[in-house]
Amino acid sequence: MFRFNSKSIALKANVVRTALLPFLRTPAPHSSIKQLRTEDFDRRVNILNKWWQGLLEMLHGRNNQSISGTDRPAILDGILGIMERPEWRTSLFHSNTASTLSTRSRSSSSLSSSSSDFLAESVQHNARNTFIQNILAQMGFVVEKMSLRTAPASLVAFCGKTCAYAFFFCPGVADLLVSLWRPTLDTMRRVLDECDIPRQSYMGDVSKRIAAAFPPSLHSLQFLSLTQTLRDLRRPAPPPIGTYNLPWYGPWVGRWSGRDSDLFYVFVKHFHILVTEFLPDNPTKRERICAPGLLMVHAQVLVNLDSTIHRHANAEASARGASSLTFDELLDPDATLPITPRPNASRLMAENRLIMLLRDFLSDRHSQYSDARHLFAQSFDNILKAAARKTSVYDHNACYTLLDFLEEAMAILVRYDEHISVAPDTVFDWSFWLICWRKMTESHNTTTEIRLFAFLYSTWGVITTVSGKHNELCIGLLLQPDFFQARFCHWCPMVRAYFMRLLVWRMARYDGVGSGVDVYVEFPHCRNYANLIAALSSKH
Repeated sequence: MFRFNSKSIALKANVVRTALLPFLRTPAPHSSIKQLRTEDFDRRVNILNKWWQGLLEMLHGRNNQSISGTDRPAILDGILGIMERPEWRTSLFHSNTASTLSTRSRSSSSLSSSSSDFLAESVQHNARNTFIQNILAQMGFVVEKMSLRTAPASLVAFCGKTCAYAFFFCPGVADLLVSLWRPTLDTMRRVLDECDIPRQSYMGDVSKRIAAAFPPSLHSLQFLSLTQTLRDLRRPAPPPIGTYNLPWYGPWVGRWSGRDSDLFYVFVKHFHILVTEFLPDNPTKRERICAPGLLMVHAQVLVNLDSTIHRHANAEASARGASSLTFDELLDPDATLPITPRPNASRLMAENRLIMLLRDFLSDRHSQYSDARHLFAQSFDNILKAAARKTSVYDHNACYTLLDFLEEAMAILVRYDEHISVAPDTVFDWSFWLICWRKMTESHNTTTEIRLFAFLYSTWGVITTVSGKHNELCIGLLLQPDFFQARFCHWCPMVRAYFMRLLVWRMARYDGVGSGVDVYVEFPHCRNYANLIAALSSKH
Protein backbone atom coordinates (compact mmCIF):
# COMPACT_ATOMS: atom_id res chain seq x y z
CA MET A 1 0.00 0.00 0.00
CA PHE A 2 2.94 2.33 0.66
CA ARG A 3 4.14 1.84 -2.93
CA PHE A 4 0.61 2.61 -4.15
CA ASN A 5 0.49 5.90 -2.22
CA SER A 6 3.85 6.97 -3.64
CA LYS A 7 2.69 6.65 -7.24
CA SER A 8 1.26 9.42 -9.39
CA ILE A 9 -2.47 9.75 -10.02
CA ALA A 10 -2.24 8.19 -13.48
CA LEU A 11 -0.28 5.18 -12.20
CA LYS A 12 -2.68 4.76 -9.27
CA ALA A 13 -5.63 4.71 -11.64
CA ASN A 14 -3.85 2.11 -13.77
CA VAL A 15 -3.28 -0.09 -10.71
CA VAL A 16 -6.96 0.21 -9.83
CA ARG A 17 -7.99 -0.87 -13.34
CA THR A 18 -5.56 -3.76 -13.70
CA ALA A 19 -5.41 -5.17 -10.16
CA LEU A 20 -8.17 -3.94 -7.83
CA LEU A 21 -11.25 -3.92 -10.10
CA PRO A 22 -10.69 -7.45 -11.51
CA PHE A 23 -10.39 -8.75 -7.96
CA LEU A 24 -13.53 -6.95 -6.79
CA ARG A 25 -15.56 -8.14 -9.79
CA THR A 26 -14.79 -11.82 -9.25
CA PRO A 27 -17.55 -13.77 -7.46
CA ALA A 28 -16.92 -13.65 -3.72
CA PRO A 29 -16.66 -17.00 -1.90
CA HIS A 30 -19.53 -16.37 0.51
CA SER A 31 -19.31 -19.74 2.27
CA SER A 32 -15.62 -19.33 3.07
CA ILE A 33 -16.12 -15.78 4.33
CA LYS A 34 -18.68 -17.00 6.87
CA GLN A 35 -16.14 -19.49 8.22
CA LEU A 36 -13.19 -17.11 8.53
CA ARG A 37 -11.03 -17.19 11.63
CA THR A 38 -10.94 -13.98 13.64
CA GLU A 39 -7.33 -13.27 12.65
CA ASP A 40 -8.05 -13.76 8.94
CA PHE A 41 -11.15 -11.61 9.10
CA ASP A 42 -9.25 -8.82 10.86
CA ARG A 43 -6.50 -8.99 8.25
CA ARG A 44 -9.00 -8.73 5.38
CA VAL A 45 -10.79 -5.79 6.95
CA ASN A 46 -7.51 -3.91 7.46
CA ILE A 47 -6.44 -4.47 3.85
CA LEU A 48 -9.80 -3.37 2.48
CA ASN A 49 -9.77 -0.32 4.74
CA LYS A 50 -6.33 0.77 3.49
CA TRP A 51 -7.50 0.53 -0.12
CA TRP A 52 -10.73 2.34 0.76
CA GLN A 53 -8.98 5.23 2.49
CA GLY A 54 -6.38 5.50 -0.27
CA LEU A 55 -9.07 5.80 -2.93
CA LEU A 56 -11.01 8.32 -0.86
CA GLU A 57 -7.88 10.46 -0.59
CA MET A 58 -7.54 10.35 -4.35
CA LEU A 59 -11.18 11.34 -4.69
CA HIS A 60 -10.79 14.31 -2.37
CA GLY A 61 -7.69 15.46 -4.29
CA ARG A 62 -5.17 15.32 -1.46
CA ASN A 63 -1.59 16.54 -2.06
CA ASN A 64 -2.86 18.88 -4.81
CA GLN A 65 -3.47 15.98 -7.19
CA SER A 66 -6.73 15.98 -9.13
CA ILE A 67 -8.28 13.01 -10.95
CA SER A 68 -8.91 13.29 -14.68
CA GLY A 69 -12.35 12.66 -16.11
CA THR A 70 -11.24 9.38 -17.69
CA ASP A 71 -9.80 8.02 -14.42
CA ARG A 72 -12.65 9.07 -12.13
CA PRO A 73 -15.11 6.26 -13.09
CA ALA A 74 -12.49 3.60 -12.29
CA ILE A 75 -11.80 5.15 -8.88
CA LEU A 76 -15.51 5.39 -8.12
CA ASP A 77 -16.08 1.76 -9.14
CA GLY A 78 -13.22 0.70 -6.89
CA ILE A 79 -14.71 2.47 -3.87
CA LEU A 80 -18.16 0.99 -4.52
CA GLY A 81 -16.68 -2.47 -4.97
CA ILE A 82 -14.95 -2.26 -1.60
CA MET A 83 -18.10 -0.90 0.04
CA GLU A 84 -20.11 -3.87 -1.29
CA ARG A 85 -17.68 -6.55 -0.13
CA PRO A 86 -19.44 -9.33 1.81
CA GLU A 87 -16.84 -9.12 4.58
CA TRP A 88 -18.59 -5.98 5.86
CA ARG A 89 -22.12 -7.30 5.48
CA THR A 90 -22.04 -10.90 6.64
CA SER A 91 -19.79 -10.20 9.60
CA LEU A 92 -21.22 -6.91 10.85
CA PHE A 93 -24.98 -7.22 10.81
CA HIS A 94 -25.75 -10.79 11.84
CA SER A 95 -26.40 -11.84 15.39
CA ASN A 96 -24.16 -14.94 15.22
CA THR A 97 -21.06 -13.09 14.02
CA ALA A 98 -19.05 -13.45 17.18
CA SER A 99 -19.62 -17.19 17.42
CA THR A 100 -18.92 -17.66 13.70
CA LEU A 101 -15.66 -15.76 13.75
CA SER A 102 -14.34 -17.46 16.87
CA THR A 103 -15.43 -21.04 16.10
CA ARG A 104 -12.15 -22.16 14.62
CA SER A 105 -9.97 -20.31 17.13
CA ARG A 106 -11.50 -21.63 20.37
CA SER A 107 -9.64 -23.98 22.68
CA SER A 108 -10.93 -26.44 25.23
CA SER A 109 -10.33 -24.23 28.26
CA SER A 110 -12.96 -21.74 29.34
CA LEU A 111 -10.36 -18.97 29.73
CA SER A 112 -9.20 -19.22 26.12
CA SER A 113 -12.82 -19.52 24.97
CA SER A 114 -13.84 -16.27 26.68
CA SER A 115 -10.69 -14.62 25.39
CA SER A 116 -11.55 -15.71 21.86
CA ASP A 117 -15.11 -14.37 22.18
CA PHE A 118 -13.79 -11.03 23.40
CA LEU A 119 -11.33 -10.89 20.50
CA ALA A 120 -14.10 -11.64 17.98
CA GLU A 121 -16.36 -8.97 19.47
CA SER A 122 -13.51 -6.45 19.42
CA VAL A 123 -12.71 -7.19 15.78
CA GLN A 124 -16.38 -6.95 14.89
CA HIS A 125 -16.69 -3.60 16.69
CA ASN A 126 -13.63 -2.17 14.94
CA ALA A 127 -14.86 -3.36 11.55
CA ARG A 128 -18.26 -1.81 12.12
CA ASN A 129 -16.75 1.54 13.09
CA THR A 130 -14.42 1.46 10.09
CA PHE A 131 -17.28 0.72 7.71
CA ILE A 132 -19.47 3.50 9.09
CA GLN A 133 -16.68 6.09 9.18
CA ASN A 134 -15.71 5.44 5.57
CA ILE A 135 -19.29 5.70 4.36
CA LEU A 136 -19.73 8.95 6.29
CA ALA A 137 -16.57 10.24 4.60
CA GLN A 138 -18.18 9.36 1.26
CA MET A 139 -21.35 11.19 2.30
CA GLY A 140 -19.29 14.31 2.88
CA PHE A 141 -18.00 13.99 -0.69
CA VAL A 142 -21.59 13.40 -1.92
CA VAL A 143 -22.99 16.53 -0.27
CA GLU A 144 -20.09 18.60 -1.54
CA LYS A 145 -20.23 17.44 -5.17
CA MET A 146 -24.02 17.36 -5.43
CA SER A 147 -24.10 21.01 -4.37
CA LEU A 148 -22.19 22.02 -7.50
CA ARG A 149 -23.97 23.22 -10.60
CA THR A 150 -23.06 20.23 -12.79
CA ALA A 151 -22.11 16.60 -12.13
CA PRO A 152 -21.18 13.76 -14.54
CA ALA A 153 -23.35 10.65 -14.75
CA SER A 154 -20.75 8.35 -13.17
CA LEU A 155 -20.47 10.66 -10.17
CA VAL A 156 -24.26 10.82 -9.74
CA ALA A 157 -24.49 7.01 -9.83
CA PHE A 158 -21.74 6.77 -7.21
CA CYS A 159 -23.46 9.31 -4.98
CA GLY A 160 -26.85 7.60 -5.24
CA LYS A 161 -25.45 4.22 -4.22
CA THR A 162 -23.50 5.82 -1.38
CA CYS A 163 -26.70 7.43 -0.10
CA ALA A 164 -28.46 4.05 -0.12
CA TYR A 165 -25.72 2.38 1.96
CA ALA A 166 -25.46 5.35 4.32
CA PHE A 167 -29.26 5.30 4.67
CA PHE A 168 -29.12 1.66 5.78
CA PHE A 169 -25.97 1.34 7.83
CA CYS A 170 -24.94 4.75 9.26
CA PRO A 171 -26.72 5.83 12.47
CA GLY A 172 -28.66 9.06 12.08
CA VAL A 173 -28.27 9.40 8.31
CA ALA A 174 -31.66 7.91 7.43
CA ASP A 175 -33.52 10.22 9.82
CA LEU A 176 -31.77 13.27 8.39
CA LEU A 177 -32.23 12.31 4.75
CA VAL A 178 -35.94 11.60 5.26
CA SER A 179 -36.39 14.94 7.02
CA LEU A 180 -34.99 16.70 3.92
CA TRP A 181 -37.94 15.31 1.91
CA ARG A 182 -40.51 16.61 4.41
CA PRO A 183 -43.10 13.88 3.71
CA THR A 184 -46.68 15.00 4.29
CA LEU A 185 -49.59 13.21 5.91
CA ASP A 186 -51.65 13.18 2.71
CA THR A 187 -48.88 11.63 0.60
CA MET A 188 -48.16 8.82 3.07
CA ARG A 189 -51.87 8.19 3.49
CA ARG A 190 -52.29 7.73 -0.27
CA VAL A 191 -49.43 5.21 -0.30
CA LEU A 192 -51.03 3.26 2.54
CA ASP A 193 -54.42 3.25 0.79
CA GLU A 194 -52.91 1.39 -2.17
CA CYS A 195 -51.51 -1.21 0.24
CA ASP A 196 -55.02 -1.87 1.66
CA ILE A 197 -54.02 -0.59 5.11
CA PRO A 198 -56.71 1.37 6.99
CA ARG A 199 -55.62 4.83 8.01
CA GLN A 200 -56.16 4.32 11.73
CA SER A 201 -54.68 0.81 11.90
CA TYR A 202 -51.81 -0.03 14.25
CA MET A 203 -49.07 -2.15 12.66
CA GLY A 204 -46.88 -2.56 15.73
CA ASP A 205 -46.69 -6.36 15.78
CA VAL A 206 -45.89 -6.73 12.08
CA SER A 207 -43.54 -3.75 12.04
CA LYS A 208 -41.48 -4.88 15.01
CA ARG A 209 -41.11 -8.37 13.56
CA ILE A 210 -39.97 -6.99 10.20
CA ALA A 211 -37.71 -4.27 11.66
CA ALA A 212 -35.85 -6.79 13.82
CA ALA A 213 -34.10 -8.12 10.70
CA PHE A 214 -32.97 -4.66 9.55
CA PRO A 215 -29.86 -2.77 10.71
CA PRO A 216 -30.33 -0.89 14.02
CA SER A 217 -29.82 2.48 12.30
CA LEU A 218 -33.20 2.05 10.55
CA HIS A 219 -35.27 1.07 13.58
CA SER A 220 -36.31 4.68 14.18
CA LEU A 221 -38.14 4.68 10.82
CA GLN A 222 -40.27 1.60 11.43
CA PHE A 223 -43.95 2.12 10.68
CA LEU A 224 -46.24 1.65 13.67
CA SER A 225 -49.13 3.90 12.73
CA LEU A 226 -49.61 6.92 10.52
CA THR A 227 -50.06 9.25 13.48
CA GLN A 228 -46.95 7.98 15.24
CA THR A 229 -44.90 8.18 12.06
CA LEU A 230 -45.93 11.77 11.42
CA ARG A 231 -45.16 12.69 15.04
CA ASP A 232 -41.68 11.16 14.75
CA LEU A 233 -40.97 12.95 11.48
CA ARG A 234 -41.80 16.31 13.01
CA ARG A 235 -38.95 15.98 15.47
CA PRO A 236 -35.73 17.71 14.33
CA ALA A 237 -33.15 15.24 13.05
CA PRO A 238 -29.63 16.15 14.23
CA PRO A 239 -26.72 15.47 11.85
CA PRO A 240 -24.79 12.24 12.49
CA ILE A 241 -21.75 12.43 14.70
CA GLY A 242 -18.79 13.83 12.80
CA THR A 243 -20.86 15.47 10.06
CA TYR A 244 -21.92 18.72 11.73
CA ASN A 245 -19.82 20.76 9.33
CA LEU A 246 -21.52 19.38 6.20
CA PRO A 247 -24.04 21.64 4.42
CA TRP A 248 -26.91 19.17 4.74
CA TYR A 249 -29.50 21.85 3.96
CA GLY A 250 -27.59 23.36 1.04
CA PRO A 251 -28.26 23.37 -2.72
CA TRP A 252 -27.94 19.58 -2.97
CA VAL A 253 -31.40 19.11 -1.41
CA GLY A 254 -33.06 19.73 -4.80
CA ARG A 255 -31.10 16.86 -6.33
CA TRP A 256 -31.74 14.63 -3.33
CA SER A 257 -35.46 15.27 -3.69
CA GLY A 258 -35.42 14.11 -7.32
CA ARG A 259 -35.97 17.41 -9.08
CA ASP A 260 -32.62 18.22 -10.67
CA SER A 261 -30.67 14.99 -11.31
CA ASP A 262 -30.73 11.19 -11.19
CA LEU A 263 -29.39 11.11 -7.61
CA PHE A 264 -32.71 10.22 -5.96
CA TYR A 265 -33.62 7.63 -8.59
CA VAL A 266 -30.28 5.81 -8.31
CA PHE A 267 -30.87 5.78 -4.56
CA VAL A 268 -34.37 4.30 -5.03
CA LYS A 269 -33.02 1.44 -7.13
CA HIS A 270 -30.33 0.42 -4.66
CA PHE A 271 -32.66 1.04 -1.71
CA HIS A 272 -35.04 -1.63 -3.04
CA ILE A 273 -32.13 -4.00 -3.65
CA LEU A 274 -31.03 -3.61 -0.03
CA VAL A 275 -34.58 -3.87 1.34
CA THR A 276 -35.15 -7.27 -0.23
CA GLU A 277 -32.07 -8.64 1.53
CA PHE A 278 -33.75 -8.12 4.89
CA LEU A 279 -37.42 -8.78 4.03
CA PRO A 280 -38.80 -12.33 4.38
CA ASP A 281 -39.51 -14.44 1.31
CA ASN A 282 -42.73 -13.59 -0.54
CA PRO A 283 -43.72 -10.71 1.78
CA THR A 284 -47.30 -9.49 1.89
CA LYS A 285 -48.32 -5.88 1.27
CA ARG A 286 -48.39 -5.21 5.01
CA GLU A 287 -44.95 -6.71 5.53
CA ARG A 288 -43.49 -4.71 2.65
CA ILE A 289 -44.82 -1.37 3.79
CA CYS A 290 -43.58 -2.07 7.33
CA ALA A 291 -39.98 -2.21 6.13
CA PRO A 292 -38.25 0.73 7.85
CA GLY A 293 -38.10 3.76 5.57
CA LEU A 294 -40.04 2.20 2.68
CA LEU A 295 -43.16 4.30 3.28
CA MET A 296 -41.17 7.54 3.18
CA VAL A 297 -39.29 6.55 0.01
CA HIS A 298 -42.52 5.65 -1.78
CA ALA A 299 -44.10 8.89 -0.60
CA GLN A 300 -41.27 10.87 -2.19
CA VAL A 301 -41.59 8.89 -5.44
CA LEU A 302 -45.30 9.77 -5.40
CA VAL A 303 -44.46 13.45 -4.90
CA ASN A 304 -42.23 13.41 -7.98
CA LEU A 305 -44.86 11.55 -10.00
CA ASP A 306 -47.49 14.10 -8.98
CA SER A 307 -45.21 16.92 -10.08
CA THR A 308 -44.86 15.24 -13.47
CA ILE A 309 -48.59 14.66 -14.00
CA HIS A 310 -49.53 18.14 -12.80
CA ARG A 311 -46.56 19.85 -14.41
CA HIS A 312 -48.73 22.44 -16.17
CA ALA A 313 -50.07 23.70 -12.85
CA ASN A 314 -46.55 23.61 -11.38
CA ALA A 315 -45.21 25.59 -14.33
CA GLU A 316 -47.84 28.26 -13.84
CA ALA A 317 -47.02 28.48 -10.12
CA SER A 318 -43.30 28.73 -10.89
CA ALA A 319 -43.96 31.50 -13.39
CA ARG A 320 -45.90 33.43 -10.79
CA GLY A 321 -43.10 32.93 -8.29
CA ALA A 322 -40.42 34.05 -10.74
CA SER A 323 -42.36 37.16 -11.59
CA SER A 324 -42.22 38.23 -7.93
CA LEU A 325 -38.39 38.41 -7.88
CA THR A 326 -36.85 41.87 -7.79
CA PHE A 327 -33.64 43.17 -9.36
CA ASP A 328 -32.16 43.67 -5.90
CA GLU A 329 -32.63 39.97 -5.12
CA LEU A 330 -31.05 38.91 -8.40
CA LEU A 331 -28.07 41.24 -7.98
CA ASP A 332 -27.40 40.26 -4.37
CA PRO A 333 -23.94 38.57 -4.35
CA ASP A 334 -24.83 36.53 -1.24
CA ALA A 335 -28.09 35.18 -2.67
CA THR A 336 -28.29 31.39 -3.11
CA LEU A 337 -29.60 30.69 -6.60
CA PRO A 338 -31.15 27.29 -7.36
CA ILE A 339 -29.40 24.73 -9.50
CA THR A 340 -30.43 25.26 -13.10
CA PRO A 341 -30.60 21.85 -14.87
CA ARG A 342 -33.77 20.95 -16.69
CA PRO A 343 -36.45 19.92 -14.15
CA ASN A 344 -37.64 16.33 -14.33
CA ALA A 345 -41.30 17.35 -14.67
CA SER A 346 -40.67 19.25 -17.92
CA ARG A 347 -38.66 16.52 -19.69
CA LEU A 348 -40.00 14.47 -22.56
CA MET A 349 -41.92 11.51 -21.18
CA ALA A 350 -39.55 8.91 -22.64
CA GLU A 351 -36.72 10.82 -20.90
CA ASN A 352 -38.56 11.21 -17.61
CA ARG A 353 -36.35 9.93 -14.83
CA LEU A 354 -39.08 7.74 -13.33
CA ILE A 355 -39.57 6.08 -16.72
CA MET A 356 -35.81 5.70 -17.11
CA LEU A 357 -35.58 4.16 -13.64
CA LEU A 358 -38.44 1.78 -14.43
CA ARG A 359 -36.89 0.78 -17.76
CA ASP A 360 -33.41 0.34 -16.30
CA PHE A 361 -34.51 -1.68 -13.27
CA LEU A 362 -37.15 -3.95 -14.83
CA SER A 363 -35.23 -4.64 -18.04
CA ASP A 364 -32.30 -6.08 -16.09
CA ARG A 365 -32.48 -9.87 -16.29
CA HIS A 366 -29.86 -10.47 -13.58
CA SER A 367 -31.30 -13.23 -11.41
CA GLN A 368 -29.60 -11.85 -8.32
CA TYR A 369 -32.05 -8.94 -8.14
CA SER A 370 -35.27 -10.72 -9.15
CA ASP A 371 -36.92 -10.13 -5.77
CA ALA A 372 -35.94 -6.46 -5.78
CA ARG A 373 -37.31 -5.99 -9.31
CA HIS A 374 -40.63 -7.59 -8.37
CA LEU A 375 -40.91 -5.47 -5.22
CA PHE A 376 -40.21 -2.30 -7.17
CA ALA A 377 -42.61 -3.23 -9.98
CA GLN A 378 -45.47 -3.87 -7.54
CA SER A 379 -44.68 -0.71 -5.59
CA PHE A 380 -44.45 1.41 -8.74
CA ASP A 381 -47.83 0.16 -9.97
CA ASN A 382 -49.37 1.08 -6.60
CA ILE A 383 -47.77 4.54 -6.68
CA LEU A 384 -48.99 5.08 -10.25
CA LYS A 385 -52.53 4.18 -9.20
CA ALA A 386 -52.28 6.55 -6.23
CA ALA A 387 -51.29 9.38 -8.58
CA ALA A 388 -54.17 8.54 -10.93
CA ARG A 389 -56.72 8.61 -8.09
CA LYS A 390 -55.61 12.15 -7.26
CA THR A 391 -56.06 13.33 -10.87
CA SER A 392 -59.34 15.04 -11.72
CA VAL A 393 -61.09 13.80 -14.88
CA TYR A 394 -61.95 17.45 -15.63
CA ASP A 395 -58.28 18.51 -15.64
CA HIS A 396 -57.51 17.76 -19.28
CA ASN A 397 -53.86 18.78 -18.99
CA ALA A 398 -53.29 16.31 -16.14
CA CYS A 399 -55.21 13.55 -17.94
CA TYR A 400 -53.19 14.18 -21.09
CA THR A 401 -49.91 13.92 -19.18
CA LEU A 402 -51.09 10.85 -17.24
CA LEU A 403 -51.78 9.03 -20.51
CA ASP A 404 -48.38 10.10 -21.85
CA PHE A 405 -46.74 8.64 -18.77
CA LEU A 406 -48.90 5.51 -18.83
CA GLU A 407 -48.05 4.90 -22.49
CA GLU A 408 -44.39 4.52 -21.54
CA ALA A 409 -44.89 2.76 -18.20
CA MET A 410 -47.52 0.25 -19.36
CA ALA A 411 -45.27 -1.17 -22.08
CA ILE A 412 -42.47 -1.72 -19.56
CA LEU A 413 -44.70 -3.27 -16.88
CA VAL A 414 -46.53 -5.57 -19.31
CA ARG A 415 -43.25 -6.71 -20.87
CA TYR A 416 -41.97 -7.43 -17.38
CA ASP A 417 -45.11 -9.48 -16.59
CA GLU A 418 -44.90 -11.45 -19.82
CA HIS A 419 -41.17 -12.12 -20.23
CA ILE A 420 -39.20 -11.47 -17.03
CA SER A 421 -41.34 -11.96 -13.94
CA VAL A 422 -41.63 -15.48 -12.52
CA ALA A 423 -44.37 -14.56 -10.03
CA PRO A 424 -47.85 -16.02 -10.70
CA ASP A 425 -49.62 -12.68 -10.24
CA THR A 426 -49.40 -9.81 -12.73
CA VAL A 427 -48.01 -6.44 -11.72
CA PHE A 428 -50.10 -4.21 -14.00
CA ASP A 429 -53.64 -3.80 -12.61
CA TRP A 430 -55.77 -3.98 -15.76
CA SER A 431 -59.13 -3.76 -13.97
CA PHE A 432 -58.18 -0.44 -12.36
CA TRP A 433 -57.00 1.15 -15.59
CA LEU A 434 -60.06 0.01 -17.56
CA ILE A 435 -62.19 1.83 -14.98
CA CYS A 436 -59.87 4.83 -15.19
CA TRP A 437 -60.18 5.02 -19.00
CA ARG A 438 -63.96 4.77 -18.74
CA LYS A 439 -64.05 7.68 -16.29
CA MET A 440 -61.93 9.79 -18.62
CA THR A 441 -64.61 9.46 -21.30
CA GLU A 442 -67.25 10.59 -18.81
CA SER A 443 -65.61 14.01 -18.52
CA HIS A 444 -66.98 14.98 -21.99
CA ASN A 445 -63.75 16.83 -22.69
CA THR A 446 -62.76 16.51 -26.34
CA THR A 447 -59.02 16.87 -25.63
CA THR A 448 -59.10 14.06 -23.08
CA GLU A 449 -61.12 11.77 -25.34
CA ILE A 450 -58.88 12.39 -28.37
CA ARG A 451 -55.78 11.64 -26.29
CA LEU A 452 -57.41 8.49 -24.87
CA PHE A 453 -58.24 7.15 -28.35
CA ALA A 454 -54.71 7.98 -29.51
CA PHE A 455 -53.34 6.19 -26.45
CA LEU A 456 -55.42 3.07 -27.15
CA TYR A 457 -54.38 3.20 -30.81
CA SER A 458 -50.65 3.31 -30.00
CA THR A 459 -50.77 0.72 -27.18
CA TRP A 460 -53.13 -1.72 -28.92
CA GLY A 461 -50.28 -4.13 -29.56
CA VAL A 462 -49.48 -4.18 -25.85
CA ILE A 463 -53.12 -4.65 -24.86
CA THR A 464 -53.63 -7.59 -27.21
CA THR A 465 -50.66 -9.48 -25.77
CA VAL A 466 -52.53 -9.98 -22.49
CA SER A 467 -55.13 -12.71 -22.59
CA GLY A 468 -58.71 -11.46 -22.26
CA LYS A 469 -57.93 -7.75 -21.91
CA HIS A 470 -58.55 -7.03 -25.59
CA ASN A 471 -62.07 -8.46 -25.44
CA GLU A 472 -62.72 -6.78 -22.11
CA LEU A 473 -61.80 -3.38 -23.54
CA CYS A 474 -63.84 -3.85 -26.71
CA ILE A 475 -66.92 -5.43 -25.16
CA GLY A 476 -66.87 -3.55 -21.90
CA LEU A 477 -66.22 -0.05 -23.23
CA LEU A 478 -65.70 0.70 -26.91
CA LEU A 479 -68.61 -1.30 -28.33
CA GLN A 480 -71.19 -0.56 -25.70
CA PRO A 481 -74.32 0.75 -27.52
CA ASP A 482 -74.49 4.15 -25.83
CA PHE A 483 -70.73 4.73 -25.97
CA PHE A 484 -70.42 3.57 -29.58
CA GLN A 485 -73.36 5.69 -30.75
CA ALA A 486 -72.11 8.81 -28.97
CA ARG A 487 -68.52 8.58 -30.29
CA PHE A 488 -69.29 7.40 -33.80
CA CYS A 489 -71.70 10.31 -34.29
CA HIS A 490 -69.86 12.78 -32.06
CA TRP A 491 -70.32 16.49 -32.75
CA CYS A 492 -66.54 17.05 -32.78
CA PRO A 493 -64.91 15.93 -36.07
CA MET A 494 -61.61 15.09 -34.33
CA VAL A 495 -63.27 12.77 -31.82
CA ARG A 496 -65.15 11.03 -34.63
CA ALA A 497 -62.01 10.68 -36.71
CA TYR A 498 -59.85 9.27 -33.90
CA PHE A 499 -62.60 6.85 -32.81
CA MET A 500 -63.24 5.60 -36.38
CA ARG A 501 -59.56 5.05 -37.02
CA LEU A 502 -59.34 3.11 -33.78
CA LEU A 503 -62.21 0.91 -34.99
CA VAL A 504 -60.82 0.40 -38.50
CA TRP A 505 -57.11 -0.03 -37.96
CA ARG A 506 -57.03 -1.62 -34.52
CA MET A 507 -60.33 -3.22 -33.53
CA ALA A 508 -61.47 -4.39 -37.00
CA ARG A 509 -57.84 -5.11 -38.00
CA TYR A 510 -58.18 -3.96 -41.58
CA ASP A 511 -54.51 -4.82 -42.04
CA GLY A 512 -55.54 -8.44 -42.61
CA VAL A 513 -54.92 -9.89 -39.13
CA GLY A 514 -57.98 -11.28 -37.34
CA SER A 515 -59.06 -9.55 -34.14
CA GLY A 516 -60.81 -12.47 -32.42
CA VAL A 517 -63.98 -10.43 -31.82
CA ASP A 518 -66.83 -10.62 -34.32
CA VAL A 519 -68.12 -7.08 -34.08
CA TYR A 520 -71.13 -7.44 -36.33
CA VAL A 521 -72.41 -10.73 -34.89
CA GLU A 522 -72.10 -9.93 -31.18
CA PHE A 523 -73.13 -6.28 -31.47
CA PRO A 524 -76.14 -5.77 -33.76
CA HIS A 525 -76.08 -2.02 -33.22
CA CYS A 526 -72.79 -1.91 -35.14
CA ARG A 527 -74.31 -3.37 -38.33
CA ASN A 528 -75.82 -0.02 -39.24
CA TYR A 529 -72.33 1.40 -39.53
CA ALA A 530 -70.76 -1.54 -41.37
CA ASN A 531 -70.99 0.10 -44.79
CA LEU A 532 -69.55 3.34 -43.40
CA ILE A 533 -66.60 1.54 -41.83
CA ALA A 534 -65.97 -0.33 -45.09
CA ALA A 535 -66.05 2.96 -46.97
CA LEU A 536 -63.58 4.54 -44.57
CA SER A 537 -61.30 1.53 -44.91
CA SER A 538 -61.39 1.58 -48.72
CA LYS A 539 -60.20 5.20 -48.75
CA HIS A 540 -56.98 4.15 -47.05
